[in-house]
Amino acid sequence: MVIEFLTFTVPIAIQNQWKALDEAVWTCFLEKQKGFVQKELWQSPENPEKLHAVIWWRDKDSWKAITDEQIRTVDMGMGDYLIEPEMCEFVVITDSE
Repeated sequence: MVIEFLTFTVPIAIQNQWKALDEAVWTCFLEKQKGFVQKELWQSPENPEKLHAVIWWRDKDSWKAITDEQIRTVDMGMGDYLIEPEMCEFVVITDSE
């Protein structure tokens, strides 16, 4: 399993709108992708403007099957709320099950 970890800096004043749009645009798109497991949105207690999208993929091939063109198309759905994230990747090495 692979974790896609995106960090967005979202001003407090627009967080409700940004979160709703992210759910409607990106989460709905991701849920239709082969190999997608789940997505959570975390907020940093040290800096409430830092929102972390934590996305679980069955494997890296599933994640990377999304094309740059698809990303651009889905990003357009964010409109004025499009924020470029910082990205990290993690590999799950233990499972609680």
